[in-house]
Amino acid sequence: MGPPGVIWESSLDGMNTYEGAVSVLFSAFEGATGSLLVPGNRGKVGLKVNTRSGRGLSTPLPLLRAVISALQARGFSRSSILLVDNSVHTLYRSGVLSFGNEASDHFEGCPVLALDTGQYFNEDWFYDSPLPPVRRENSDLFTEGSFLPQSLKEGDRQRKSFLPMPLILEVDFWINLATVADDPALGIDGAMASATLWNVGNSQRFLANEATGSAAMAEIAAIPELRERLILHCVSLERYQYIGGPMFHSRYCLSEPKLWIGSDALAIDRLLLERINRQRVLEGFPQLRPLPRQFPFAASLGLGVYNLEAIEIRTIPANRAPKSEMVPMKQSPAVGREE
Repeated sequence: MGPPGVIWESSLDGMNTYEGAVSVLFSAFEGATGSLLVPGNRGKVGLKVNTRSGRGLSTPLPLLRAVISALQARGFSRSSILLVDNSVHTLYRSGVLSFGNEASDHFEGCPVLALDTGQYFNEDWFYDSPLPPVRRENSDLFTEGSFLPQSLKEGDRQRKSFLPMPLILEVDFWINLATVADDPALGIDGAMASATLWNVGNSQRFLANEATGSAAMAEIAAIPELRERLILHCVSLERYQYIGGPMFHSRYCLSEPKLWIGSDALAIDRLLLERINRQRVLEGFPQLRPLPRQFPFAASLGLGVYNLEAIEIRTIPANRAPKSEMVPMKQSPAVGREE
């Protein structure tokens, strides 16, 4: 894990591509933390993508390809890079899964795991909350998390959100490739929501109001078995939405040629919230106020920092070296970790 409040940034403009930005950012993270992004005892890595809003506001495919390439350079095979998201429908809609493809459950050689198929939950592993499920008439707005083990009693099913077992039991670590939009129930749908609400079953029930969603985000993020292998959040600022979310509206999107990574989802979301509010004021829309409750709640659980004075952006110059000249980090000397 990286230090709280630290965000590494690289530019995407000019000659610098996602591949170059990911390369320098991963190297900067490894050098600063001593944690090499290489295979361990399990030999697998997870990539949590976000396709909730469809192709227009999903994890950019060029970013996904760049992260896969960087992990391959560090020793992972494509078959050991697991792509995880909540809904098979939105995975198809965003282009991660393709119709007519013989390997329909893979993305360019990487297995794609859709949680709502029910294959990746275990009824002994869940987040327990008394909140009821969302009423049926609202289900068309939120397709994720439809699976629940039928063997459970009806009362139990209503309060359990099942955890993504591959990210807990199969991988050495996982990376959250989040997207960002405003959300009427959450305030901001960003790095923390992607790693929590859109990473469990039966998550629609948390969207009834801000209080329930905020509490669930923080409490799921604090689950030790899920938290211990989440090493990085990665967010492209190439497209994010400041009003009208969570559904994609191109008219209300902003674009900055920047890529951010860091271990602190709260810090990332807080800086993006500031950008969203700034644009809302310019367009004559009300700001997202008061501060969404997940910020103080998650901070009280030791999950990160959200005070602007405590957040630091470390800008990493773009690496314009040809790919053939890049040395895989797996072959580099390990950086010593201070105890």
